[in-house]
Amino acid sequence: MLLLQLTILSSLPAKGQRVPRTVASPKDTVTITQDTTVALAAPKGDIETTIKYSARDSIQFEVDRKVVHLYGDAKINYGTMSLAAAYISIDYDKNMLTATTLPDSTGKEVGVPVFADGGETYAAKKIAYNYKTKKGRISEVVTQQGEGYIHSEVVKKNEENEIFGLHNKYTTCNLEHPHFYINATRIKAIPNDKVMSGPFNLVIADIPTPLGFLFGLFPTPKNNKRASGVIIPQFGESRLRGFSLTGGGYYLALNDYIGTRITGDIYSLGGYKVNIDNTYVKRYSYQGTFGFSYDYFKNDEADIAEQSRSTDQRTQLPPSTRSFWINWSHSPVQKPGRGRFNASVNAGSSLYQRLSYTSQSNYLAPNFNSSVSYQKNFQNTPFSFDIRVNQSQQNGAAMMRQQQQDSTKSAKNVGVMNFVLPDLNFAMTQIGIYETLTGRVPTGQWYENFTFGYSVNARNEVSNRFQAQQLSGVRPEFLAGGTTQDTVIALNPANASEIWENGQRSAVHNFQIGLGNYKVMRYFNLTPTVSYGETWLDKKFSYRFDEESKKVVVDTANFGRVYEYSAGASLNTTVYGTAYVKGKRVEAIRHIIRPSIAYRYRPDFGNEDQFGFYQTVQVDTSDTGAPVYRTLPRFARGVPSPGLQSGLSFSLDNNLEMKVKSKNDTTGTGKNFEKVSLIDNLRLSTFYNFAADSFNLSPVTLSMNTRVLKTFNINFNSTFDPYQTVVDAEGRSRRINKYMLSGSGFRPARLTQANFGLTASLNPEARRTPAATPNNLPSLQPELDPLVPNYVDFNIPWTMNLDYTVYYTAATTATDRSNLIQTVGFDGSVNVTEKWKVGYFATYNISDNNLANARLDIYRDLHCWEMSISWIPFGFQRGYNFTINARSSLLRDLRLTRNRTGLNYR
Repeated sequence: MLLLQLTILSSLPAKGQRVPRTVASPKDTVTITQDTTVALAAPKGDIETTIKYSARDSIQFEVDRKVVHLYGDAKINYGTMSLAAAYISIDYDKNMLTATTLPDSTGKEVGVPVFADGGETYAAKKIAYNYKTKKGRISEVVTQQGEGYIHSEVVKKNEENEIFGLHNKYTTCNLEHPHFYINATRIKAIPNDKVMSGPFNLVIADIPTPLGFLFGLFPTPKNNKRASGVIIPQFGESRLRGFSLTGGGYYLALNDYIGTRITGDIYSLGGYKVNIDNTYVKRYSYQGTFGFSYDYFKNDEADIAEQSRSTDQRTQLPPSTRSFWINWSHSPVQKPGRGRFNASVNAGSSLYQRLSYTSQSNYLAPNFNSSVSYQKNFQNTPFSFDIRVNQSQQNGAAMMRQQQQDSTKSAKNVGVMNFVLPDLNFAMTQIGIYETLTGRVPTGQWYENFTFGYSVNARNEVSNRFQAQQLSGVRPEFLAGGTTQDTVIALNPANASEIWENGQRSAVHNFQIGLGNYKVMRYFNLTPTVSYGETWLDKKFSYRFDEESKKVVVDTANFGRVYEYSAGASLNTTVYGTAYVKGKRVEAIRHIIRPSIAYRYRPDFGNEDQFGFYQTVQVDTSDTGAPVYRTLPRFARGVPSPGLQSGLSFSLDNNLEMKVKSKNDTTGTGKNFEKVSLIDNLRLSTFYNFAADSFNLSPVTLSMNTRVLKTFNINFNSTFDPYQTVVDAEGRSRRINKYMLSGSGFRPARLTQANFGLTASLNPEARRTPAATPNNLPSLQPELDPLVPNYVDFNIPWTMNLDYTVYYTAATTATDRSNLIQTVGFDGSVNVTEKWKVGYFATYNISDNNLANARLDIYRDLHCWEMSISWIPFGFQRGYNFTINARSSLLRDLRLTRNRTGLNYR
């Protein structure tokens, strides 16, 4: 049989060759019934390579017609093309492959033809393909192009692998009968590039809608490759700006490394906004984003009110204004021996965030900070340096809220900018002095433990705010030339010299001196310490009282030096105590105590004759004519606090844990144990200053933190005052230099402040197995709207996070009451069904009986669509949002949104 088969195959001619008459008559056929795979060597002619074909049932040859019929799981491989179907015919005369289904014993069509070529796969009821021209015709086919599926009545494929469809349905739903589709008579698809259509309309649940356009263009880049395209705007409404079209523009994919998104907003009440966002990435080197926004806010009503109302009333209505904002984030990949350049910039006009805030955190933030830095560690050396430029500015929205609450504040405070140009750090890590000087390996001698390190921080701080009170303890009206309120000047070249003079330049030197660690009496660790620091400043003040003007005159020198040093030693040990219980599960309880005492000496840097950091000067004259003196610092910053310190600090740390039998002990011997922490740390600390003339003992602090049942985290902090208090004639409480223990009863101290926090994270799935971050998360956009949900995970049945906080402060006067604040917060989610998910968040102030913040989110999985409902009942972002949209990122602009937010709430 095999010999006969090879003889027949070798006799099949290529196109243009005659068939020998002696082979068979036109009606003669040869049938092979066993499952056979045949390879036909490529002869000279139209066949370019070997055709391999096989069939499970039979292979039938019509020699005269030069046709091969394959029945039952027929398969053909020809170069990069493959074809599988219930029935396939090969017509060598016409260079055609034809594949169809066949009915089974019940009459059901089986063996749907599947055609693959060049990475593209098609399934259809009938496929005809010319392997010479590489053109094909496919009937009732479904093809996948990127994220979309094309259902076509008839498809033709040309030699460039382009697809032309007739009577088409384009959708991102992967069902055989899609929930929605774009109905188009003609479609052209260029693989790994785009899908184009003529006039189309949207069909939802088999119901045609009038939504459509004259043409359609859907990008389908290969391997999620970025592609340029139009960004459809969204319709919205704002209380201050009216109706709007927002977010419309164009995305420009310059190359594989840089992409630019240019969008704009336009408003019915006037005004517009332009946004430019860039992303860039270089693999194994760096990545970053850069954005620029320009906003023209027009408010004719506020402009009119600005001319007629008082200053306080004008600040409540933002007038027409132009503002901008810059965002820049750059982060490199750390490489050994290479410098590291970082950038995090958030800067712009002061009122931009008030008018165009994109999140609750941006609106409530008191200020914005920017930093650009370069840092480098020198390999095989202890040296490193870091140079950076910092900028900070107050949030215009926050400042407006403060000014509305305090009528004494002026709108001139808006626009405060603080710069550090530059901030230079140079450091040398601690090195062994003996090993560095001698070059020898330490042998264990005590003097070989000495180490030395050094660091310097040089900075130039500049601000356009001129503070009213430059000197501590002196009212502005007592200073010659002093101002009574802060002033803010504009940032422009004309004011550059004045702003520079208002700046402060300093260099802070720190010397790290290590004297080693030593064992004392086998169980104690002794650590002596010495510290020294020095600060260079560009301004040093000298004071004199002018009898004529009755004010303090300040003379300024161009350089000053401040230094501070101290010495001490600490002694600590660890004590272990174990109590054996031998209970049913508890084997033992262990208590670990870590006592520590430390002595520190620091001279009185307020001594004017010895150090000269302070100066006592007359600042005023009393009603009786007697001079009033006050001690003032001679430097604007970095001055050590006055007072001699010679004191002993004490701390006691405790840890309590149990040794219990493991629940996972399968041996039955009871020898498998595990540790359970009862108290992670309980700390008691205080300080006693021998040199103080009164109140030698500092307040006692008591803190504790632990974790219970691997779920609840408990934190506790408190402060106790060991001194008594008395009430003066005005009803105010005043401390006296008398211990509480000397009073009646046993009361060592009184509680002045306490803070208790309890947090818990409840997640049944996470407790069963370690939580893992999903590796298929979609690419999330930055937070643009607090009412629009982000990624939703439907696999977790429910989660809940609890936060309970109690804050207590004791009364300071006889008439006041102690202040007790209790808040409880909770957030989480519940999967009501497989397709429904509810998320919630709320914070409740128990003391004020007030719900401080709340939010409710509802999600619905609609297969190829999704629905979300969010509701914020109160607050400046109160409102709701209802959105239903297609899940595919390709058709993410196909959505319906209804909302009322803080911007358009009426």
